[in-house]
Amino acid sequence: MLAFLLLLAGVTDGMWQEAKPVYERTIAHPFLRELAEGTLAPAKFERYLIEDIAYLRVYGEVLRELAGKAPKAEWKDFLLEGAVGCEKEVKHIHEAYLRGRGREKAPSRANAAYLKFLRASVRRGSFAEGMAAVLPCYWIYWEVGKTLKARGSRNADYQRWIDYYSDPGYGKTVEKALRVMEESARGGETGKLVKLYVTGAEHEYRFWDSAYHLTR
Repeated sequence: MLAFLLLLAGVTDGMWQEAKPVYERTIAHPFLRELAEGTLAPAKFERYLIEDIAYLRVYGEVLRELAGKAPKAEWKDFLLEGAVGCEKEVKHIHEAYLRGRGREKAPSRANAAYLKFLRASVRRGSFAEGMAAVLPCYWIYWEVGKTLKARGSRNADYQRWIDYYSDPGYGKTVEKALRVMEESARGGETGKLVKLYVTGAEHEYRFWDSAYHLTR
């Protein structure tokens, strides 16, 4: 854990500090609070999962596109592994949670706006800018997973979700993402990178909020 904390220097420290109010609203959101309590309505969790499938399909494509911009082979490999991981996660969601229930639909407005932001950031920006945009998905889920792990959940499906995102193996993936972010940001426009991260964090909040309120 100490090694993980030491990563929070430079641009990543600025990102976390600037996005902290957004994260605090996120972890206090009733979707996550009720998920941990085991009281979240199944329809809301199912909506979240269906939206997450739509998100992960595009997120994987975005990671592949960003990998094509990577100035280092190891960064390219890391992002390509992430893209493959998205494909595996889609399959995992179908098999472990939906079990044939729920049909994929067009993304909600909140989800579509998030995906538009990711595509634009990766296509128009530098590698570091694209990395700043995709980082919230990695990092925030890890922080949420750790916090909810300490609380636990009475619902087996919800606990399985918590276990997935609090797994030490996932934590190592996040550490790699943070290292790539720090190294790629050297000499770059830190303010712009921080702003992109904060915007991504806000999209993450809206994603959960949309699922909770079942909004389209």
